Amino acid sequence: MNSFSQMKFSRKIFAALFGTGAGAAIIICLILNSTLSNFRVSEFEDSYIDHMNLLAKALSRIEESQARIAFNAAQFLQIQEAQGQLTPFKIRDLAKTLGVNRITLYDRNGKALESSTGTPGALFTDFPNESFQSVYQSALVRGEDGLVGQHTIMPGLDGKHLIEVVIYFDDLTQLLREMAEHDEDNLSIELVGIKGESLGHIQKTGFVRDWDLGEGLTWKEGVHWFGDKMIVMTAVKNENQKHYRLLTTISARALNAELHKMQITLLILAAVLIVLSAWLSVVLTKTLLRKVEAIRRLLNQISATQDYSHRVAVTANSQDELNDLGQNLNNMLATLQSHQARLIESERDKARTQIAAQVAHDIRSPLMSMNMALAQIETSQQEPLAILKSAVARVAGIVQKLSASTAQPDEEPGTEAPKLTLMEPLILSVYNEHRVRKLDNQKLTYQGISTTPHLWSVVQVIELQTALSNMINNAFEAGASEVTLLMSEAPKKWTLEIKDNGNGIPAEIIERIFERSFTSGKRTGTGLGLFQAKAAVEWCGGSLTVKSIPGEGTSFIAEIPREKNPSWLCTSLEVQKDQVIAFVDDDQNILKTWQEKSTSMGLMGAVFFDSVKKFEMYKQQHSWPNDAILMIDQNLGDSKKGLDVIHEMALEKKAILCTTDFDEKWIQDQIRQNKACLLPKLLISQFEFKIRNS
Repeated sequence: MNSFSQMKFSRKIFAALFGTGAGAAIIICLILNSTLSNFRVSEFEDSYIDHMNLLAKALSRIEESQARIAFNAAQFLQIQEAQGQLTPFKIRDLAKTLGVNRITLYDRNGKALESSTGTPGALFTDFPNESFQSVYQSALVRGEDGLVGQHTIMPGLDGKHLIEVVIYFDDLTQLLREMAEHDEDNLSIELVGIKGESLGHIQKTGFVRDWDLGEGLTWKEGVHWFGDKMIVMTAVKNENQKHYRLLTTISARALNAELHKMQITLLILAAVLIVLSAWLSVVLTKTLLRKVEAIRRLLNQISATQDYSHRVAVTANSQDELNDLGQNLNNMLATLQSHQARLIESERDKARTQIAAQVAHDIRSPLMSMNMALAQIETSQQEPLAILKSAVARVAGIVQKLSASTAQPDEEPGTEAPKLTLMEPLILSVYNEHRVRKLDNQKLTYQGISTTPHLWSVVQVIELQTALSNMINNAFEAGASEVTLLMSEAPKKWTLEIKDNGNGIPAEIIERIFERSFTSGKRTGTGLGLFQAKAAVEWCGGSLTVKSIPGEGTSFIAEIPREKNPSWLCTSLEVQKDQVIAFVDDDQNILKTWQEKSTSMGLMGAVFFDSVKKFEMYKQQHSWPNDAILMIDQNLGDSKKGLDVIHEMALEKKAILCTTDFDEKWIQDQIRQNKACLLPKLLISQFEFKIRNS
């Protein structure tokens, strides 16, 4: 038997629908069975509780009625005794007349004097003779003769005699029998006195009580179940607060038969619902898969003919997800048709790609030569040199990207690594590059770009520089005579607006300017500049938007997330004037800057070295204090790098790496591992020494 994952999709749909429907039917029937069974059992219990309560009230009324008869008889006998008329014959006659079963006259010591039965019995054993003052009426008790009766005792008016009136409840057993015979489910009815003795017990033939009476008397009032039998404990309470208990055993045979019929009915209902669920599942499966089957046939046809002009029939404005699937398939087929048409064009592009790969290969060698020459140039014209270095670095990045784009399928494509770097120098490098090459009639200005860099972001440096350069180029090429870079900052982001006074972008194409290969108005345009710009800005979590008014100009607005100042960044240092501070850098201009800062602050312990070798010689000749501080460059022309020295000396917080390569991730990682600090060289001018205790 195939597993569920190997089944046909139509069978899976049917199984899911049928399983859901059948499961729901079973659950509903189980819930109904539980609810109705509990309700019927509760109704059954409540019914017998009500019946027994009615019987208890009837017994209580009978006892109260008989108690009043006995009380009235005792009062009458009290008067007769006072008049001296209670002769034996008179007592027997009065017993019949007053409707009582026995009248006995006792002295105060409990000795029988006269009795209506002729044979005086002993005074009621529970009678409180010593404290007795008025009338005493006992609860129902079973006497030595086996009869259930009530004893009423009243003192004579002369205080010398006691009059006892006894009434037997001969109809009690009959009442219980009638109750038992009234309901065929009644198996046993037993009335228990206040002392736990049985006052009356009726049971059907063959009934055997499987519980002890003493145990039953400990139960609370209500229903108790023993197997298929229900015992109802009912309290009987009269006006004299005499408590009796009525124990009734009920057979649940009829109840179980009724519950069984109900279960059979629910079982039939469940079967009907399951059959109905199977039928509905078949209908729904065919209905749901009708559109899927049409899509399957269409795809088979396209696979055989490779003709993407076919479409699946769809319904307009339908909320059906399968209809949406068909519409999406039609859109995909339309796209495939378009791609099929472009495939021929892409073949032509292969030649261009080969040329680009050759250019990327051939330009690497002159670029390396230019970099080597720049590293050896010493000139007072630092700004042109910085511009040239930035431009060469950008060309190198473009070559790397070009090489990656033309890589063979089995080669690993390259991607520029992101850097946590300062934004102001990055933007100013692009600004300076365009400033020196713009035409005389073109004006390029900037506003809001701080000369003291402090904005940090994680970006692809070459990509972002290329993006900004492309947008400035586009502005001048579109006829603008003035382009302004407007920079602003917020707590969590910074914004750069590239604003021009050109002709603007027509409204009908402004929505498409960021599309790949879309170009307008330029013969040599490739349609990649703005596409690359938007991709570069969005890569670092930012956004690039455009605002344009035809005839007035265009603004491109880049918003890029801002990072907090790095934990390793060091922009100030608190020292003592005589504290040893070693500056190691092979750039004489940098050393000169540090010397000027040290002299102006009166730092007597400052020492300066243009190589690692000279610094190590100094260490051999002088002891290195524990509080000494090392300020060292990374690339010194020696075999050792700045990070190597910091690691060997284990200086941690007492070492500051001062380098132009501050935004290289591996350098930042090494600084964190060595617990040292990092100072970008471009921030040297704003670095501050603070003299301790001054």
